[in-house]
Amino acid sequence: MDALNDVLDDKDKERLERRVYMNLLYDFYSPLLTDYQRDVYEMLCFSDMAPAEVARSLGISRQAVHILERRIMKRLEDIEKELHFAETTRRLEEQIRKLEEENEALRREGRS
Repeated sequence: MDALNDVLDDKDKERLERRVYMNLLYDFYSPLLTDYQRDVYEMLCFSDMAPAEVARSLGISRQAVHILERRIMKRLEDIEKELHFAETTRRLEEQIRKLEEENEALRREGRS
C-alpha cells in the first residue's frame, strides 16, 4: 500500500477512497436502487465504461449519464445517512481487528 501512496497524489487518493466508499455503499444498498440505476452504476464503476459509452449503450446523452450518476451517488449516500449500515460495519470490523490484536498479544504473553 505504501508503494501505491508514493505514486498517487492527494487528489487521486481522494478519488480512490471515494470510489471504494461508493462501492461499499452500493454493495449494501444496490437492492434499493432501480434496475436502470444499477445498470448505469455497474457500467460506470464495474465495467469502467466512459460516460459517452454508457450514453451510446443506453441511447441517452452524456449529460443524462452525468445527471444519473450524481442522483445514484446521492441516493446511496442518503440511504446510508438513514440506515448507517456501512458505518456500523466499519466500526464493528475495527473492534474485531482490535480484539484480534489483543488476543494475539495475550497468546504471545502466555507463550513467554
